Amino acid sequence: MKKRVFFLLLAAMMMPLAMNAQHNASVHIDSTINACVSYTWPVDGTTYTTSGVHTAIQGDTLYILDLTISPEYNETITTPIQGGCTYTWGDSVYTTAGVHTQTFQSINGCDSTVTITLALTSVASKEYNITACESYIWKGDTLTTSGTTVLTDNTSIYCDSLLTLNLTIINPEQKNYDTTIVACERTRFRFSPQSAWTTITEDGYIMTSDTYSHSTTSARNLFHPRTVERCYDSLVTIHFNIKHNSTTNITDRACDSYTYTLNNVDYVYNFSKIDTLTGPKAANGCDSLIILNLTINKTPKVYITGDLRVTPGSDATLNANSNQNVTYTWSNGQTTESITIPNVQSNIDVWLKGKNTATNCEDTAHVTIMANVAIENVDDDMLKVYPNPTSAQININSAETIKNVSIYNLNGQQALNAGNANTIDLGSLNNGTYVVRIEMQNGSVSTRTIVLFK
Repeated sequence: MKKRVFFLLLAAMMMPLAMNAQHNASVHIDSTINACVSYTWPVDGTTYTTSGVHTAIQGDTLYILDLTISPEYNETITTPIQGGCTYTWGDSVYTTAGVHTQTFQSINGCDSTVTITLALTSVASKEYNITACESYIWKGDTLTTSGTTVLTDNTSIYCDSLLTLNLTIINPEQKNYDTTIVACERTRFRFSPQSAWTTITEDGYIMTSDTYSHSTTSARNLFHPRTVERCYDSLVTIHFNIKHNSTTNITDRACDSYTYTLNNVDYVYNFSKIDTLTGPKAANGCDSLIILNLTINKTPKVYITGDLRVTPGSDATLNANSNQNVTYTWSNGQTTESITIPNVQSNIDVWLKGKNTATNCEDTAHVTIMANVAIENVDDDMLKVYPNPTSAQININSAETIKNVSIYNLNGQQALNAGNANTIDLGSLNNGTYVVRIEMQNGSVSTRTIVLFK
């Protein structure tokens, strides 16, 4: 490196001299050249065999060459290389013995020639020593006895292979596994995590006490795994002692809903259903099962229509109504669908009970016959309030212009003010009997009694 720098400095010092000789000279520097063994410079035709810096002047141009010469290598390996029936070297596969030469490229980019002497055999041999349990599969054959097997493999395109198998077969030894399992019924069991549910159970559930066995073929390796050194089969015998769950059957009926409390938890049923609940553990440690057989019936809806407002001294006739086939009982003890209360002098509270004898579900309705409020009504042809009873809303048809409509309960309290509306939504009110007060623009006032029944 120091020598190369020296020549570069020398060339730089000579440049002024050359340029003095030819004042119009220009400088041209060749790219650095790396060559193997020698290099001929096209500028002056000189062949160089050593590294260095060279200069040449042609006309008004100065040329500078920075040259690196690398040697080529040749190597001969005299010790014979032993191979099988083939030998792979570089990118070549050799099938014959003798002297072989390959050229490789060295790290400096120059050729390196290597020569070897190769010794090959015509047959490749390989030996296997195998210990197996009961049988061993080799080259597609199942071997069941110990011994030595020699096989010539001529599938190779280069030479035959002589394969030798020294096989030792260990015969299975039976190991017995006997145990007793105490469990509650419907306990799931299988002989090992890897095995399928046993065929002696109901979907894997043990139901009854019994003794079950697996033979060596079906239970092999389950409890005594086979290894190279040990070869086991298993005879598995399990005695099941099954304890039974306790079962309580409850058959009941209810109206609309049913609540059953178990372990401080409320189970609410709104429809007929058969349900199984698990209670606290029984004395034997198994489950306590409660089987509920429930019938849920709908409660009937009962309401009263008729003369709910009368003048003092008048008779009041009341009618019983229901959405189911029920038997009626009035507060005065009568069981007919209609009753008449004579000579009503003051307000009278009346209740009506309706019972569905098939389901034992019942409902009670209450009304008050009002006898101390003046009644101002126009003819039914002039004013109609319908439907009555109603489940949601009422409509008012009037020959006169309506000024205001008010809804009162039977205690005289205003429950709703509807203004001058002809259609009134009663959905916000509770079931019961109400008085509709209708005030007209001409100053007249009319009332109607309606029943709200959702």
